[in-house]
Amino acid sequence: MLMIGSINAYTKNIKLQTQWELKQRNGDYSGHKTLEEWLGDTQARDEPGGKGDDALRAIHQKLEAGSKLTPEERRYLQAKDPEAYAKLEANERDQKAFEQKLRQCRTKEEVERLKMTYLSSSLTVVKSVEHNSAIPLNKKLEICMHEKQRCDMLGESYRKFARSGEYGQLPTENEAAKAQKDEEKTKNPEKEEKPVPESAEKQEPDKAEKRRWEASQIHTDSPEQRKVKKARAKAAAAAYSSTAGCTDYANTPTQVDLKA
Repeated sequence: MLMIGSINAYTKNIKLQTQWELKQRNGDYSGHKTLEEWLGDTQARDEPGGKGDDALRAIHQKLEAGSKLTPEERRYLQAKDPEAYAKLEANERDQKAFEQKLRQCRTKEEVERLKMTYLSSSLTVVKSVEHNSAIPLNKKLEICMHEKQRCDMLGESYRKFARSGEYGQLPTENEAAKAQKDEEKTKNPEKEEKPVPESAEKQEPDKAEKRRWEASQIHTDSPEQRKVKKARAKAAAAAYSSTAGCTDYANTPTQVDLKA
């Protein structure tokens, strides 16, 4: 979560810089106005008739807080700020792709790598504009807010996945490795000596040999094997569901290999 912290900290810093810049531009150094109020005042002066849009400002504040918009608010945002609406839709598509890939993970470590890959892409974007003097401060703020909202949405999906119990049911990579060893032993029982009941040794040699063979065929999956098999089945079902839905996430920014 350090990356989210870095993005949040930088976004907060950009907001303070923007607020100070607006104070200097307007010659008003009042300490009681928030950045949203400053931006609203600037918008009101720039618009015909000198009226700001309190409803749109409230929607932006809601998005910044990580809250979901109502259908009416979505329609209003689409009509009044189509660029912001397009970015919201892009984040939602990214979030959905992330959730589908979470369900395809087969180990806990794979989940963590997937999360880090997605968050890293936002941090890369923020770092690319941080020291770029060619990008105006207000544009930097816009970019950072977009990435912050994206990370907030991904973080919520991750927490939802963990709370559902699906994360806890996944094996660790060590458990998966042990399950593989157990499976190899099952496939090659001759390499593992199976105990023969003492009573069988007292029977005729041919019967004792038969009991030995029967004992070698008895196999019960280890806890690790059961865990891995369950994870494989869920991942396969999630992959099939994704394919059947004909959803194209070719542009999703992740390099995680989700193969077995």
